[in-house]
Amino acid sequence: MPTSQRQTRRSSSSSGKTGRRVGLILDAVFLLAVGLAAAAVWFRWGNPVWWFEETLGLGWIPVAAWVLATLAVARYWPRTLLQFWRFWVAAAALVAITVGSLSYFFAPSGAMSEVSYGGRWGSQVGGYPMPLGIAKLAAIAILTPLVIYPKLVGLKYWAWASWVGLHFWAGVQAVWAGIGRGVRSLLQRRRGNGPTTKPGGKGRGKRKGVSTGGAGNGKSPWGDPEGTDETPAVEPSGVNGNGSGSSLWKLPSTDLLAPPETYAVPQDSLDEMARHIEEALSEHGVAVECSDIQAGPRIVRFGLVPGWTVKGGDAKGKDGAEESRGRSRVKVQTILTREKDLALALRTPYLRIEAAVPGESFIGLEVPNPAPGKVPLRNVMDGQSFSSVAAKGGLPIALGEDAGGTPVVMDLAALPHVLIAGATGSGKSVCINTIVSSFLFTKPPDQLRMLMVDPKRVELTPFNGIPHLIAPVITEADEVNPALRAIMREMFRRYKLMEEAGTRNIAGYNAKAREPMPFLAIIVDELADLMMVGGFEIEQNLVRLAQLGRATGIHLVLATQRPSVNVVTGLLKANIPARVAFAVASQVDSRVILDSVGAEKLLGKGDMLLLNNDSPKPRRVQGTLVLDEEVDKVVEFWLKQEGPPLPVISIEDTEEEEQDFRQVDQDLLAKARELALHNPNVSPSLLERRLKIGGLKAQELIDQLEEEGLVIPV
Repeated sequence: MPTSQRQTRRSSSSSGKTGRRVGLILDAVFLLAVGLAAAAVWFRWGNPVWWFEETLGLGWIPVAAWVLATLAVARYWPRTLLQFWRFWVAAAALVAITVGSLSYFFAPSGAMSEVSYGGRWGSQVGGYPMPLGIAKLAAIAILTPLVIYPKLVGLKYWAWASWVGLHFWAGVQAVWAGIGRGVRSLLQRRRGNGPTTKPGGKGRGKRKGVSTGGAGNGKSPWGDPEGTDETPAVEPSGVNGNGSGSSLWKLPSTDLLAPPETYAVPQDSLDEMARHIEEALSEHGVAVECSDIQAGPRIVRFGLVPGWTVKGGDAKGKDGAEESRGRSRVKVQTILTREKDLALALRTPYLRIEAAVPGESFIGLEVPNPAPGKVPLRNVMDGQSFSSVAAKGGLPIALGEDAGGTPVVMDLAALPHVLIAGATGSGKSVCINTIVSSFLFTKPPDQLRMLMVDPKRVELTPFNGIPHLIAPVITEADEVNPALRAIMREMFRRYKLMEEAGTRNIAGYNAKAREPMPFLAIIVDELADLMMVGGFEIEQNLVRLAQLGRATGIHLVLATQRPSVNVVTGLLKANIPARVAFAVASQVDSRVILDSVGAEKLLGKGDMLLLNNDSPKPRRVQGTLVLDEEVDKVVEFWLKQEGPPLPVISIEDTEEEEQDFRQVDQDLLAKARELALHNPNVSPSLLERRLKIGGLKAQELIDQLEEEGLVIPV
């Protein structure tokens, strides 16, 4: 072989090796750059998935396809990239238009509920205001062909551009419809909001209306997948992070909460329990039929229909049937007296009989569920009833699920106050956390302000620092009265503004005023401690707020673990119609809070009786469960957010009020001196009764009288 040929082969092989080495080096540099970029995203923004969702939304799919295709062609076929550069520019323009078009659609939850399906980049390419965004997309679609083919100018081009634009918009609409169907299907699978299952009785022929299930009993915000619910739920602005009307604050997403859970009771267990009930009563000559069974998360309610008894033997008519004059219905009282026999047959002491169920023609027998389940907060918040209340601008509370598994939602703005009572460990503190969490998911601080009182220092103090609070959580009892007086000053100020505007309530004022009033919620965790210290003055201030606060948007949430008549007074109960009773120790406590018995038979751990204006009798509800980790996430969300300044509501007394209170103290001291002159052995309890003051104030007066020598020290 000639020398020149050998040299040519060596040079070509060496150049091939050099090219491969350069290619490997470029691949290594590319992988290193991708790794460094991912690490930078992780350390700067946390989870890269969330960063991609916020930055590109669903637009990362076309962007990633274009970038990967460009890198692959540039790596292996660089001449092709240069030769068909017009194709890559047109593809880039198409990707930009796609991402910009996605910016006009928002997800129902998650990060894309705030930044749209197009992400932040899509908002820059398209975005709002919509006319400007559409103009930018149209400019990209029209100017890109001019850049690729500068000589393409004339009528043909404009006709071609119009044809392409129309077909492109039709394609975007078709793709968007497919994405919407896919997202709805995915959310229904994640939330478990399928249709309510209503299995019939097995082998008995008389099990009518048996319903089981938990989260599936709530209506899905996307409608019933089987078409039984044609009206879709209204997603409230902000429940899933979509903002809150004109507010500049962002609301947290329900993704911060634990995913929904479902529960189901085996049908065989329900049939067996129904058989035991019928047999236990029939052995004592009481005929009943279990015609309705509803299985909730903690209890199962059996509907008992009284049967018939025959008088004086079997009276037969001409046609062989029993004559109506010889039959009579089983008395309801006969069934009620067999409560202990039923408890023995069902092997449980926790029975509650409701005679009769409002709106139904049967007696309700509530039995503990053999397979109990929990009710996470998200189960109720994802339901239609919660979304409807939030969309109307109310103050929704995700309270729990009733005996049939239906979500129970209250609007604090319509109640307008609520009183909560229950023994230690019954679920009272969890209920308060549920109420506060419901507010934090639906109302920004410019629409709702809160004042919290926590003498125990552990239940409400984790909420310190959130922008909704008008002051840090009050833990000292002597600071409560000045705070309540400040709230009353704010209430009268609002009444004056509404009088000037010619409106009757806060809703009418906010519809006219340029600066709307926020709701104001006062949450007290332990009322008994305050009543012991503040006495008559605390009660007087709370009653005053309960009487006049509704029209001005001021609402009370009071809780106590000792529902005695000294704490829950008659005047306070008369102004707070909505009451929640958890498990209590005796029937006396149940009568104090509900004016009826039943709370002493509750199971605890969130099992409650709810009494409000919607029902004449208390109804059984299993309270929602919100974990400490979920509360911490919501609080952290609000602590990290910085919004516009909020109006300051001072809770300190003015100079004039301080002078008035000094005068009141002097008057009390003068009255105490007069009592001490007649009785040197006067006690603090006597001062409490005669002067109608709290225990702390009475002890202060006794100490001062001892220093003056008017009272003999014990």
